[in-house]
Amino acid sequence: MDTEISIVVIEDNEAYSKTLLDTIELSEGMVCIGNYNTAESCLRELEKDKGQKPSILLLDLNLPGQNGLTMLPQLLMASPDTEVIILTQNDDYHLVLEAIRLGASGYLLKGGTIAGIRNTIREVAAGASVIDAQLSRIVLNSLSSGEKSEDNPLSPREMEVLALLAQGYAKKEVADSLGLSYHAVALYVRNIFKKLGTPNIAAAIATAIRRNFI
Repeated sequence: MDTEISIVVIEDNEAYSKTLLDTIELSEGMVCIGNYNTAESCLRELEKDKGQKPSILLLDLNLPGQNGLTMLPQLLMASPDTEVIILTQNDDYHLVLEAIRLGASGYLLKGGTIAGIRNTIREVAAGASVIDAQLSRIVLNSLSSGEKSEDNPLSPREMEVLALLAQGYAKKEVADSLGLSYHAVALYVRNIFKKLGTPNIAAAIATAIRRNFI
């Protein structure tokens, strides 16, 4: 890689923090420039005029002092070009939605693989939004409930398609489930991406959440 991905870790669990640091150290094109056990200590460093700003910030939610979700807006304000990836054991529906609405670019559960963390860092650094596959059922429940927002550009059928894709269905499986042709589903997917201005399913979900469509 031409440019290294600079990473800061905020994690109070020493064992998991070491796992993250080892993963970064062994990953080509990545470098850890900071490791903190509280969000406040990281914020103080980011607010320094000469403090180095990371490309990626790995943030736990359950931290001593102020929790990660509370501190997320302040961290992004101190380092607006940094992309934040939430790494937590908490799969609470409301926390997932709120973290993305507050500006997180990724949300992963700690039970995921090291390869998954590494790939997510690369994808988010490249501009993608990533949501843990295990959280797809949460997103599905959200997409499938509640009234359609007045400014939601997606049709009810497009919302159905997005919900199934979020659950992990392939386009062919979506077609079979909804009684549609594969080509019809492919068209719905193109329309979803065009309307939301997104390149992939995870980004479409994140955009729908941030714009309060779900």
